[in-house]
Order: sequence, then structure tokens, then C-alpha cells
Amino acid sequence: MEEPDIFYEQQNLHLENLTFPPLSAMLTTMKENTTPSPQTILIADDNKVIIRLMKELLTNAGYLVADVSSSEQALTVIATIQPDLILLDVDMPGVSGFEVCRVIKQNPLTKEIPILFVTGCAERKDIIAGFDAGGQDYILKPFTKEELLARVQTHIALSKARQELQASVLRYRNLSVLDDLTGLFNTRYLYQTLDEQICSHKQHPISIIFIDIDNFKKVVDTHGHLNASSTIAELAEIIMQGLPENSYGVSYGGDEFVVVLANHDRKQGALVAEQLRRAVEEARFLTFCDLAVHITVSCGVATFPDDAHTLTELLDNADLALFETKRKGKNAIISFSEITNPTTFC
Repeated sequence: MEEPDIFYEQQNLHLENLTFPPLSAMLTTMKENTTPSPQTILIADDNKVIIRLMKELLTNAGYLVADVSSSEQALTVIATIQPDLILLDVDMPGVSGFEVCRVIKQNPLTKEIPILFVTGCAERKDIIAGFDAGGQDYILKPFTKEELLARVQTHIALSKARQELQASVLRYRNLSVLDDLTGLFNTRYLYQTLDEQICSHKQHPISIIFIDIDNFKKVVDTHGHLNASSTIAELAEIIMQGLPENSYGVSYGGDEFVVVLANHDRKQGALVAEQLRRAVEEARFLTFCDLAVHITVSCGVATFPDDAHTLTELLDNADLALFETKRKGKNAIISFSEITNPTTFC
């Protein structure tokens, strides 16, 4: 079939109706489709002869192949199966393949899928239009088996390499801000992020909780350093499980932790601290090695902007509240406002 000029008048016909299914549905599908499987290729073409030919060649090469004959069907299938590569006809009925490509590339969940245009138009302006739309390559009709498979294999390999690189970058980025033992954020992340939060939350409270294990030296002396480290890791898990929305935990060093609570005032911060304290008190540690170690924690709470106006003041005042908790007998929580104004919580 001879291809018409791709810049035809109906290029934008019904484009306003060309959309993906809801994002939540796509995320659910992605979570369900996590089992490793052969690479999946979607063919979007209204020419049944071309579909049959490509499908046979790709299936024989070990790929899973799905096919559609319209732009709307293409977006629905892409959202459902998340293909590893798309073979997209330029001359799709109603809406051009270029416009379909643009929609795919605008969606954060599908923008990394390589798209190879299949066309009989080899003019320079057509090729440039395809790359401008976000396509990775062209397959010109008529094509050979060797060319089709070579281009498909190359772009799937490039896509996989790019995904692995992105995963490595993310992994190393996480390593720079995560504590190895606990999996919580480290102080580097705390200082940078909390300072940014204070600058951007002038009208919203931020509470922080300093948490320290009571009599931790006794745990070390009784059960050894390795088991003591395991105790810290288990405590970190309790903290993570007890974190409300818009909050995060930090390993502050040794047996100390910090919890940052965005949009939490004094009383809300104290409530979270008490919930965490009680959860630790009720837990038993080192059960994996047939022990049932009981520990408690002391907590100090300070709130921005009521108790402090800077990062340093906020951390210092929460630390002072923690010190006061330790001085008064441990296994409790004290807010900085109780030190400066004992009637605050009355």
C-alpha cells in the first residue's frame, strides 16, 4: 500500500480524545506485571498484511507480540501490558503515528518505551518529524527479516542498558543519603532537607523528635556488639512503621534517631512521640536468636516555629528536651515547651 504524505489534513483529528487510562489503573497494572518474562512488542498498524508478517518474524524470534489497528487501541494496550518496544505505523487512521508517539512520550510511565516508526516515506522532512515526536528509529517498507530483527534487538538492548543505568544512579544516590544499618535517612539528608522544609514552611509547623535508647550500654555489655546493632536495626523498623504521612526517620548516630514531622504542631508531635515510645516499650527484640530483649526509649520534642526559628535552634532544643527526659527518669517524652513553659500542656 502506497503511503500518503504524512502531513495530511486529518493529522489532528480527534486528538483531544486520545488519552491514556487513569494513572492509578496503570500503576496497578505495573505492580501486577512484575514477573520476568520475554520482551513484549506492540505492533500498531492498520495494514493486516504488515501486522501478520512482523508478528510471525518476531514471534519466531522469541518475542511476545500484541497488535492493534488504531491509535486509541494502541494507548489502551500500552497501559495494560507495558511493552518493551513499539512498532508504530506513521499513517494510522484518524490520528497520525507521530501524534500517538507524542502522547506516549508525555506520559511519565511510558516515555522510556522505545518507538520505531514503520513507514514507506523516506523523505528527510518525514524522518525529522518522527524524531521530533520522540521516536527512536525508522523501519522503511519494504524491510527484510534481518533488518527488522536487528533494529528491534538493538533498541531493546539500549533501553535495557538505560534502565540499568538509571537504577544504578538511583541506587548510588540513595546510598549517599541512607544509613547502611537502619535504612533510615542519614544526617546529611536531615540537614539539607530539614533546612529546605523550614525555609518553605514558614506558615506551617514542623515538629522533630529526638529518640535515644535507654541504658543501651547494658544491651551491648549483655548481648554483644552484633546483637546491639541488630537491636538498633529492629528499632529503626518500628520507627518506620510508626511514621505518619509527610514524615521521615533519621539515624542520628549510634543509638539516637530523629523523626521529622511536617505539618505537625506541638501536641501532634508529642502524640506521635508517645505512640513510638509505647510501641518500643511493648516490643521484644532479638527474637530471631531466641532472645526477648526489652528496651525503652526517651524522646525530646521541639516544634518550628513555636520553639525555634532556625535549623540549629530546632535540633538543639529537641536535644535539650531529650536531655531533660533522661534527667527525669527516662522512658518518657518531654517537649521543649514544657521546659520553658511548664503549663503549656495543662
